[in-house]
Amino acid sequence: MSSSDEITLRKLEIFLVFMRERNLARAAEALGLSSVSVHKAIHSLETAVGAPLFAHRGRALEPLASATVLEAHAADIIDGIQRSVDATRQAAGIAPHTFRIGSLYSLTIEVVPRTITALQHSLPGCNIELVLGSNADLEDKLAAGEIDAAVMCVHEMDRSRNRRVAPLFDDEMYLATPSDRPAVRSPVDLSDFRERSFVMLSQEFSSGRDAYRMFQLAGITPRVALRANDIFSLSSLVRGGVGLAVLPGRIATLYPGALRFTRIRHEQRVAQTLGLCYLVSRAEDEAIIALEQAALGATAEARSDPSR
Repeated sequence: MSSSDEITLRKLEIFLVFMRERNLARAAEALGLSSVSVHKAIHSLETAVGAPLFAHRGRALEPLASATVLEAHAADIIDGIQRSVDATRQAAGIAPHTFRIGSLYSLTIEVVPRTITALQHSLPGCNIELVLGSNADLEDKLAAGEIDAAVMCVHEMDRSRNRRVAPLFDDEMYLATPSDRPAVRSPVDLSDFRERSFVMLSQEFSSGRDAYRMFQLAGITPRVALRANDIFSLSSLVRGGVGLAVLPGRIATLYPGALRFTRIRHEQRVAQTLGLCYLVSRAEDEAIIALEQAALGATAEARSDPSR
């Protein structure tokens, strides 16, 4: 079998860069190759696949439907091989090439950026990838080995011998209202708001489940004006007057002065515990140890910041 008959990782990588750039010159620049080399690699890949991938339009290559299908599968193949290599290195006691950290969207405001900055100083040269998702997403990815650790809500996680949790801080849930509306007396009784409209997160999100739990404690069913798919969009909706919300206090720094956060009665209150979660089998991993130290330091720094 000649090299032109082979499907290699290098050819797939070149193909993916071209599909991203849609231009030979830009793809060549991104890869550090000549345009001729990129063109040869793509033509060789077509030969190896045994099907046309592009239509020639003058000097330009226009992707066919077959190229779009290959693009999706090639990305999965390369990502899968990288995870396999990382798992092999971990089994040999060597840190993975890519360190994948999961995070809730709401933690990207303060804690996670500070954590990553500290981690980069501890592990210079480490390739860090940030994966965002809901608590449910992150738990699934952690169990599947798709991420190495996650900063997430841990107050409602099932205890497991396979997982280790390092609590970072507690955060209270508040009634969030636009700051240009009349203030309400603190602490509020959610049952007084049974006729008001709320914007909510789905219960896939920990903050969504906690909000619904608080309404149950208040003995009411919220009137839902709209549901949002992330906490940032939800906060914007509150700011725009679409409805009220029950949000964790850490969101207050997102729109300083734009939202008013009012405490809720103790009997209806739910506090969240945010923590770092990883598999027990990784406890001695140098990168995990450095991440835990960075997360604890970043949390202490964020909590003591006078500008908060």
